[in-house]
Amino acid sequence: MRIPSYYFWPTGFFLFTTPIPLLLNFFFLFSWGWQRSWRVIAPILVIVFTWTYYERGFTFHYNESTRDAVAKNLPGETNLDVLSYNVRIFNTYAHLHDKEYTNSRNMIKWVAENPADVFCLQEFYNEPHSSIYNSVRKIVKKYDKHYFISNTLINRANGQFGMAIISKYPILNKGTIKFEKLTQNHAMFADLKIKSDTVRVYNFHLQSMSIEEQDIIKTYQEQNIFGKDLQNLVRRLKNGFIKRSYQVNTLYDHLKESPYPVIVCGDLNDVPYSYTYQKLNRKLNNAHTAAGWGIGSTYNGILPLLRIDNQFFSPSLEVSNFTVHRDVTFSDHFPLTATYKISR
Repeated sequence: MRIPSYYFWPTGFFLFTTPIPLLLNFFFLFSWGWQRSWRVIAPILVIVFTWTYYERGFTFHYNESTRDAVAKNLPGETNLDVLSYNVRIFNTYAHLHDKEYTNSRNMIKWVAENPADVFCLQEFYNEPHSSIYNSVRKIVKKYDKHYFISNTLINRANGQFGMAIISKYPILNKGTIKFEKLTQNHAMFADLKIKSDTVRVYNFHLQSMSIEEQDIIKTYQEQNIFGKDLQNLVRRLKNGFIKRSYQVNTLYDHLKESPYPVIVCGDLNDVPYSYTYQKLNRKLNNAHTAAGWGIGSTYNGILPLLRIDNQFFSPSLEVSNFTVHRDVTFSDHFPLTATYKISR
């Protein structure tokens, strides 16, 4: 996981399939344990030496205790609730929304009424003259919040595509981080003044796989598994692995120079065993690993158990709760919320 894909791109495929050997190791553990064989020592040792891999895939944190921890703030501590959500341009495209735009309206309403202190929204869309997609007016101005939007494209309807950081706390400084040229795949940051402290919040969206679920299903259904469909699928996966390796390095180089503690939210488009995840986890802690429960899958699609959206944070901060809102199904991603303790 420490070898970037632009040096040796097959590592991306190896790391993508890491859960398979981890699950097989459990199979041998129970099988040999049931037989009372001395060979059970081998899978036990594997678990001991690779525990961090297991922890990334499945965590055990009792939510009731974390909620109690939120309530028991020490003097001088402030809770900061952070929402991270890939809103898929609020389903503005015709093939995404229903006839009455109910899904789009409900998603914007859900975000607007969410009680989080900070929103990090990927694939953000705002159309100022639309009664449906005027998201800045409905989410920001209606509730008198501070915001920073990094626009990457404006269409003929004056609709603005990009990402957004929205905060109830003042923004002292802000900026955009380009990956080569400015596209939907980029990063942004905002320095938030939280009482007497300052925290830098990053929002990012790394290169997607550029594949559809049906492409994968079709590949498995083909009798000739080495046909052109599989070759095209591998090529697109390879390009994604390589581009994300470069992009996460750019993001990492920027955040490691931050003068403030950081909270880093976004769509990683990669699994917890990948180079991109490891690069951020080298300096930062992961909110799901620290305070979540279960697998924490964030992709709302037919491909199961994919945790591709994350929140990371500086070790000087503390996370007391982390939730994946799997009941919120407006987008192809589930929203994430975490509660951080900010000490003055």
